[in-house]
Amino acid sequence: NFDTIFSKNVIINYLDNQILGEYLDFSIDRNSMIVSKNVVYNNLENTLKADVIEMNINTKDTKIFMFEKDKKVNIKSKN
Repeated sequence: NFDTIFSKNVIINYLDNQILGEYLDFSIDRNSMIVSKNVVYNNLENTLKADVIEMNINTKDTKIFMFEKDKKVNIKSKN
């Protein structure tokens, strides 16, 4: 199959977007990409910190969340 797992210092660059994390589970069979552990998403306008980013690679539908319910995703504007 085409399932791949990357770990330690994962960096994803796409156009003006960058996702950093410690773990990436990429699956063409499931059409999914899951980045977890110390996730930081940067673009030209914002910086986002979370525990997990899940993305459907076909539809680009994305879920961003924390493992613990009492913790919140942190978003900061660069402007």
